[in-house]
Amino acid sequence: MSFPALPQIEIEQKVLAVVSEELGIPFKRLSLSDRFIEDLRGDSLDTIGLLMELEETFQITIPDDTSDPAHKEIFTRQPFRISDLVELVTLHMGTQAVPRADWFRQPKTQPGTGQRVPFTQLDGIWKRSALTEPDLLVPLESTVPCPVWRRRTDGMRCIRIPADTVMLGSDLPAANPDEQPVHPVELDSFLIDAEPVSTTAYCRFLNSVGQLPESFLTDWFVLDPEDDRDVHMLIQHTADYGWQPLLGTDTWPMILVSWYGANAYSLWANNRLWSNYRDEAGEPEGSFLPTEAQWEYAARGATPRTYPWGDAPPTPEKLRAGLHRQQVNYAAQTLPLSPVNEKLGMSPFGLHHMAGNVWQWCRDWYAEDFYQQPEATEPNAWNHNPTQVRSERGGSWVGPHVLCRSSYRRGRPPIARGRCLGFRCVSSVSDLP
Repeated sequence: MSFPALPQIEIEQKVLAVVSEELGIPFKRLSLSDRFIEDLRGDSLDTIGLLMELEETFQITIPDDTSDPAHKEIFTRQPFRISDLVELVTLHMGTQAVPRADWFRQPKTQPGTGQRVPFTQLDGIWKRSALTEPDLLVPLESTVPCPVWRRRTDGMRCIRIPADTVMLGSDLPAANPDEQPVHPVELDSFLIDAEPVSTTAYCRFLNSVGQLPESFLTDWFVLDPEDDRDVHMLIQHTADYGWQPLLGTDTWPMILVSWYGANAYSLWANNRLWSNYRDEAGEPEGSFLPTEAQWEYAARGATPRTYPWGDAPPTPEKLRAGLHRQQVNYAAQTLPLSPVNEKLGMSPFGLHHMAGNVWQWCRDWYAEDFYQQPEATEPNAWNHNPTQVRSERGGSWVGPHVLCRSSYRRGRPPIARGRCLGFRCVSSVSDLP
């Protein structure tokens, strides 16, 4: 049963009340013009919680993945404001609420029970002077279809993806307009991390670069003291040991990291000048994060299919998604994250977590119409035209599995952080011995 039409002022007041309750912000401090990320410090976990509470409050359905252009236009606005939530609710007034049991399952207290490969990412401190250029990458015996190398800076296994002309995008009924049309892109060979970057490796980066200005740390991952997500930060600094992961999280993905913090790491890991992390358009060392084209190809192969393993619907044994449950409060060590070396979301090239677990930053600026532009079919295509948001791919443990489709696209401001947002890097074949 849906509510009858409500006066606009009543919808606004109810939405403000839900935001106040969900984010723990006093009602009188909120306004309809507040920006969700920049002012309220919200992330995907907050968004899912808000949508579920709004559905319950108004007895409506707010689809999270839809081809409805009106819904998509509102949901992808940058910046996204409370007034946009009001518009979403108004748009869907009169729809009938549906149960979310098929989306959200009770999260496990200790996630991660599947098969794992040995964890190779390194901790401690690395000195740039100890590395000569030809030794950045060393070969390993391969148990996957492609050659495997190990990066000396962080111990990451890197898989060499072969050059190919690949088909990107989707023309399936579930595809959104920003995934269309299916189009060819010629890609050179590249190396991509077999796993998302872990808390252990990110601490190695921080310990290796020495004393950092506070502005760098604030750019990368340090949160405002009033940001309640700080209780979920997985790394800590002590005078005796420097940066270290919290106990029990050493194989988890690094989260709550901005695009800038991911990009700085990508440059450091590839023996480049990491302090240029804001050189967003610089060539050739502007970024060693994967382009959307590289990421999508590495996720599912050269021909379109829905998920890395094919078109079959996912099962809990295949990926970590849809685990958030309404009104669950997490401690840092009980976040339902999966170890980066667990065999979930596996791509045909042997990459872990190319669906689910954590969203992953990409190099591109996100533009909804990029796949419709001529630049999208250029060799080694990536969107270098600045917008307000950077691309992210892959879905996460928070949202439903439909967001984990290999062609699903979205973006966030580069300063944004999330409890379900991490990254992986690419390396250049020119650095191979």
